[in-house]
Amino acid sequence: MSLELEQRIAKLEKEVVDLRQEVDALKQSPAVDKTSTLNARKSMLEQTSPTPTPNPRPMPVHEKTVQPQRSLEERIMWALPKVFMVILVLGVLWGLKLVSDYGYLSNEVKIILAYILSISLAVIAYVIEVKKFGSSAIMISLYGGAFIIGILTTAAGAILYEVLGLTMALIIAVIFIGYGITISYFKKNEVLTLFVAFTSLLLPYLLEYMDFSSVIILIFVIVLFSMLQFVILQHKQKIALYVATFFTVLAVSVVAFMNSDNQVVFAIGMLIVLALYFMSWCRLYNPESTWKHLHVGMQFSLGTFSLLLMNLIIRNVDYNELLLIVLLSLFVAVASYGYKQKWQEAFDSAVTLAFITLCNTLLIMNMPDKVDDLLLPLMTFAGVMISLRLRVSMMKVVSSLFFTIALFVSYTVHEPTPFFSIAHVSLLMPGVYLIVIYLYALRPKETLNTFEKLMKDMYVLDLLAVITTGYILAYVGKLDTAYFAGVSEIPHSMFILLALIFALSLLLPVKWKGRALTPVLGVFFLFFTLLLTVLPYNMQGIEWINLATRLVYMAVIVAIVIDLLMKGRIYQLYEERMAKFLDTTVSAGVVLVMLAIWGFVYQLAYNSLLDWKLSIALSTMTLFLTASISLWLSSVHHLRKLRLTGFAVLAIAFIKLIFLDLSALDLLIRAILFITIGGIGMLLSGRLLRK
Repeated sequence: MSLELEQRIAKLEKEVVDLRQEVDALKQSPAVDKTSTLNARKSMLEQTSPTPTPNPRPMPVHEKTVQPQRSLEERIMWALPKVFMVILVLGVLWGLKLVSDYGYLSNEVKIILAYILSISLAVIAYVIEVKKFGSSAIMISLYGGAFIIGILTTAAGAILYEVLGLTMALIIAVIFIGYGITISYFKKNEVLTLFVAFTSLLLPYLLEYMDFSSVIILIFVIVLFSMLQFVILQHKQKIALYVATFFTVLAVSVVAFMNSDNQVVFAIGMLIVLALYFMSWCRLYNPESTWKHLHVGMQFSLGTFSLLLMNLIIRNVDYNELLLIVLLSLFVAVASYGYKQKWQEAFDSAVTLAFITLCNTLLIMNMPDKVDDLLLPLMTFAGVMISLRLRVSMMKVVSSLFFTIALFVSYTVHEPTPFFSIAHVSLLMPGVYLIVIYLYALRPKETLNTFEKLMKDMYVLDLLAVITTGYILAYVGKLDTAYFAGVSEIPHSMFILLALIFALSLLLPVKWKGRALTPVLGVFFLFFTLLLTVLPYNMQGIEWINLATRLVYMAVIVAIVIDLLMKGRIYQLYEERMAKFLDTTVSAGVVLVMLAIWGFVYQLAYNSLLDWKLSIALSTMTLFLTASISLWLSSVHHLRKLRLTGFAVLAIAFIKLIFLDLSALDLLIRAILFITIGGIGMLLSGRLLRK
């Protein structure tokens, strides 16, 4: 018996012993039926390893407590009492107006009835709350309606009907405001808080009508806003915070506009209101909320709105930049707190507000006009660089918008004359800033945030490369206009620079130039090649720059064609596409060079630098030479389209030679032309036949 057979018999004996033990264990368990026993036995026989697998214990399932959510119908039903209460208030007001028009009741009786209605609504709400036989929505609406009717009745009694004395009206209004804040605090309803905040902040206008001191009105507004913060923070009422802040800032501004004095006091009051707002906002902000972007947007919107109103308030204040520096410090404090708490979006918003305020502060400082011309682009450039360094999304958008405006203003307003001047520097520096921004934005990043991924998908960095190049070309165009005015208003220097930049872009990898620069420059290069190098035009006495432009464009095209045929750097960078479009590209390049040479010859004749008959002969020789080179290159590099191009040009050359040139040329030039063309043709034929 072999060793392998003995091992298999021993293994089977061990499995039989294990099976017997398993069967005995199953017999002792009354909960297992015969079917499960047979299945277990069959399973054990099929296994190579007899070790039984213990049954896993069922894990207890913890059910999550799901908060009940109101359906759309329930939300509508919950909001209906508030809507009907507003309708009721409007109906009461219009009813009183109708009664007043018909003269049924005196003004005193109308005011008394309105107060009775207000108190009755509050009593009914209290009874509903105590007896608990009505909906809480109706109760809240009644409490809010009582408050609104009371405040409006007080204002009407003091201003419209002059039934109440001003002091008595103020006392009653303060009592109602205290009542409104109290019920808002205890009823924990945000809609009620909105009613109270909106209606209470109408009182400053009443106080202004009463000719109260503007300082007292400001103190009242600040105290009222501070009291509302207790309710807002206690019950986390974010919408009420935004509404109360908006109407508080608006109230402070309107009262400040109505008073020409104490503008500094109102500016300080505005700073206090904003400090309270940002304190509450930071305590209520939740970075895990799905609505965090909306809250950050509200923070930014109210911040910019307050900054605008602050500028209007302090426009006639001496040393007004000091007040803006205080506001800047407030925004910096909020940004620092957001950075400490790792609130990226809140940090972005606060830093952007601080940057806008800094720009605002620098602009209102008393500095010479020429310094302002340099400062505005520099300031916006610094904002873009800071936003790129900190990777602040919102600040990138705002600072880029400001920089774009500064760029447009600099190019529109400033001229490069005189050459050594602040105006020229102001025109030049934005181009330098664009280059720095583009190079800094190219730096590699380990990870991209959501905003940076979006910008990459939208080709923003590629567009920046095009804008940077466009500004540089436009700047050179202004130099052409200023210093080469006799060039028929054609910016030849700009066109030459365009050709050189296009050639350089072909040599650079995509990571440096972007994905859009070369195609855009290629379109303009092709357009200007056909526009500038084909047709002759009057240069008004300056021919050299026209001829230089033509030579540069021809040199660029020839260099590109040679690089592609020799499989140089350009071919290697675009190898995937060139392998398919090499024939077409080379053929187009050869034709463009032919047209450029043809245009160069006729420009020489147009400027009386070359005899017309000689120019006709040279143009014909150009056709034959182009055809010869095309046929030779096509045979060397096996380019079919280039060969067809050569044959087509050769046919055109023969047609021109026979039907046009013979009658226009004298005998000497005709002989020289035919000898030259014949020699070229014989040489070419020999080379082609050798191939």
